[in-house]
Amino acid sequence: MRSLLVILPLMLATACAPKPFPEDTLPSWEERPVTGTFNADLDTVWDATLEVMGERAPLDRIERQQGLIQTGWVRDFSDYVYKTYGGTRVPEPIRWRMTVDVRRVSGRTEVELINQEQVEKDLISANLEFTGSVYKWIDVPSSTSKERVLLEEILGLLENKRTTPEYDYDYAQ
Repeated sequence: MRSLLVILPLMLATACAPKPFPEDTLPSWEERPVTGTFNADLDTVWDATLEVMGERAPLDRIERQQGLIQTGWVRDFSDYVYKTYGGTRVPEPIRWRMTVDVRRVSGRTEVELINQEQVEKDLISANLEFTGSVYKWIDVPSSTSKERVLLEEILGLLENKRTTPEYDYDYAQ
């Protein structure tokens, strides 16, 4: 009889468990740098990178000597996190900021982009603890799409300045 009294509340608790929200299955954040290597001098690549990044986002930090560019937050829409309404998928609003490292490696210039991307969730749907605000930004990994587009834009600027630059990019998975 005692075991029935213990088992019955457990069965009721699991039967009433809420369905998982889409936020419960968000991938955990991980740093996924995307790197482009250009056969051009450091100053030319730096200028092209600075121009491209300045067109896409407000620049918070520029340190030419260290080869560092950091953008401010940009509000956008996700290219892989969606809300589902009646069978349609609506991209989630996100914000992102980018850290760019431009450096000379083995006679070529390397541009490394690291994107910090966040999705805004409310406390109830994301099952978060109240910390003074109903909404909270949650880190999610970048799909690396934005980074690859930026590298293509840098390449486009370099192609206009040179005849045939060599270019390849790779990203960690």
